Amino acid sequence: MLIWTPAFGLLTVGAVYMMVEALGGNGGSWFGFSLFALIGLLSGFSALSAFRDWFSAPIETTGQVARKWRKFDLLIFFRAHYVLVARRVYRVPHLMFDEMPEPGGWVYLNHYPHTNAVVSWRPLGEDERPRTEEEVAEEEEREATEQRRQERAREREATPVRERVDLPTFGDSRDE
Repeated sequence: MLIWTPAFGLLTVGAVYMMVEALGGNGGSWFGFSLFALIGLLSGFSALSAFRDWFSAPIETTGQVARKWRKFDLLIFFRAHYVLVARRVYRVPHLMFDEMPEPGGWVYLNHYPHTNAVVSWRPLGEDERPRTEEEVAEEEEREATEQRRQERAREREATPVRERVDLPTFGDSRDE
């Protein structure tokens, strides 16, 4: 919040100044206005997310690390570290990033809900690991198959057994 809010304020002031200049007849100021407004909008979104996290508690997420990467942020000029877990991108501090497992490892993350900034993490053991969607689907299919088998068995038990009755024949039949 301390970084993004002042950046948003300065960029907003710059965008307003450029708009006044452009409306005053300086046509080249539209480019400056566009640049300040776009970057200001992005920093405003980050400032709002940080502000919302200021009043919220960290939440927990467990999942498999799908991807790890580093990149430079536009306004901060520092290298940022990210992981993709449970279809969400989380920002991770440098020291935590180096210790985290490679893609495919299971982790428990404690993070803020709006900025997805990781506070702490730990690896998950095999017994703690949640089941994947494929494992859940296989389990449901097995249960459905077992339920259908039991229903067929109950139907067979409830159906009365018919005895075969030999009917008397009278004389020669035409089929013989």
